[in-house]
Amino acid sequence: MRCEEIRERFIDLLYDERGTPPASPGLRAHIDSCPTCQRELQELRGVQESLRGWQDEALLRPVSLPRHEREMSIRSWTAWRFLRYAAIAAMVVLSFLALANADISLGKFTFKTHLLPRSESRSDYYTKAEVRDLLKRVLDDSEFRMIETNQLMMQRLMDTLDQDRVRDLRLIRNLTFQSRGNN
Repeated sequence: MRCEEIRERFIDLLYDERGTPPASPGLRAHIDSCPTCQRELQELRGVQESLRGWQDEALLRPVSLPRHEREMSIRSWTAWRFLRYAAIAAMVVLSFLALANADISLGKFTFKTHLLPRSESRSDYYTKAEVRDLLKRVLDDSEFRMIETNQLMMQRLMDTLDQDRVRDLRLIRNLTFQSRGNN
């Protein structure tokens, strides 16, 4: 046998445990004849003896928190527990509202859920008179906006014309002063 194969089977020699096969005579014969394997086996037995003499360290004493820190941690744990139950309750309420196809309006805030399809009612459609009134309002609003936009555009045009007129008058005045100075 080669030394590498023997080294893999050193465990058989080091530990005589139940369930492991006893060391074979060929293994023992190789170790008796090979000084390298003998030395390595002796080193492993030395490590094994060192490990047997090893004792665990004594346990550390438990750390006790000062009373106010312990109370604070209990309070924070209670707060987290309360928040967890509040979140679960909110989830249950929202789930119920989603299943109920709720429409809730509070001022500008609106909450609508349509998880399940609901039956269409006739009140969801506009009548001809309502459509005519809506169109009239939309057209009136559009006409009002167009008039307002035209007024703003005309005002800007008038402002631009006034600025050009003032600039032209200044230019004429400067030219007249220069021509008087040259004479």
